[in-house]
Amino acid sequence: MIDDPENLVYEGVRDLDSSKTYKDLLYGDVHEQVQAILSISQHDDWYFAQDVCLKYPRHPNPDVRNISIIGLSHVARIHRAIEIGSVLELVSDLSNAGRDHASIEDMFNDIMIFVVQQGRRAV
Repeated sequence: MIDDPENLVYEGVRDLDSSKTYKDLLYGDVHEQVQAILSISQHDDWYFAQDVCLKYPRHPNPDVRNISIIGLSHVARIHRAIEIGSVLELVSDLSNAGRDHASIEDMFNDIMIFVVQQGRRAV
């Protein structure tokens, strides 16, 4: 979790280097996992990126959980596609488990703006 927001340092999203990114996602520390999810959500195939983001909202670390929700926002915004049924199922699961993510409302806004209202692929 971010302990000192005043000392945050911006770090750009790295390009997708499949071998490093996927390795970081599976075996890296929290920072590497966060960077991997961001890279995948912005640069990989939308369907694969969505699947990755749907797997990590239950992660033990809150930063990884949160970035996976933000990643779904990126999928909607950048790729203009999302499986809305899968997203709704995730939100229901998280709600039933008592997990609240601050980014869920932002994610729904991005889905509405970049996918649904533009008549894009909301499967």
